[in-house]
Amino acid sequence: MKKKTGEKAAPAAGELHPARLLDLCATKRLARRIILYDSIESTNAAAMAAAAEGADGGTLFVADEQTSGKGRKGRAWFSAKGKSLTFSVLLRPAGRTEGLTALFALAVASALGDFLKSPAIKWPNDIFLNGKKLGGILAESRDDFAVIGLGLDVNEKAGDFSPGIAAEAISMRIAGRRVFDRGIVLCRILEAFEERHDRFQEEGFAPFREEIQRRLLFIGKRVTIESGGDAFEGKMIGITNEGRLCIDVDGAEQVFSSGDLTLRAGSRRLRGGSRGMDSRA
Repeated sequence: MKKKTGEKAAPAAGELHPARLLDLCATKRLARRIILYDSIESTNAAAMAAAAEGADGGTLFVADEQTSGKGRKGRAWFSAKGKSLTFSVLLRPAGRTEGLTALFALAVASALGDFLKSPAIKWPNDIFLNGKKLGGILAESRDDFAVIGLGLDVNEKAGDFSPGIAAEAISMRIAGRRVFDRGIVLCRILEAFEERHDRFQEEGFAPFREEIQRRLLFIGKRVTIESGGDAFEGKMIGITNEGRLCIDVDGAEQVFSSGDLTLRAGSRRLRGGSRGMDSRA
């Protein structure tokens, strides 16, 4: 694969070294080919470019530092060199993609449960811990492949976060009061995802719905969702068998495939609350 301009050579050793990860990961399909970057703009972008050039499904793209990471709707993602865990996995063929982000969030939360107490999912793509954001997921797809990526705060100290996000962010180190091995964390996540992804391709999202709902934030609470240029406020019911969000808006159940979800402190009604929305990002 051709390297993008500005990428630095991968380190010769370390917790994310491909040879070490191959030994650590008990996966059959995922991460059997690993590309490690010392520094890269975005692992998702690297995976998408490699996929367009014919890279194999299951290839793992992992970086010690991500300089221009992105989240949903092009938002920036903070990454601390040598402390964050940033990686993307190429899935080929794409197979089922509706509900893929929620499925991956479930795998991440489940795997992190071996290290920390009660990681939660904020629909559709965030991992939360103790009411603060621990990680974010980004899925992208084309006709014949999909890429799913994760940015996870692992070994940051409080002072590593910029002032703009410090009050809302948390790391595994802050919560667990110890340093974590990013390679081990990565492999546990990939193992949890592969196990679920195989079943997901055969049976769809429905078998995972209840397990995900048990980890979802805000169920039964008043929330606001911004989707398709409108904002809707109502009581969060849960998710459908396809992984879509259900909200009771003025007594009518409305379904959303994507959007920005926030918890509401009051009951002020926002624009657009009188019509339904089933939108896609």
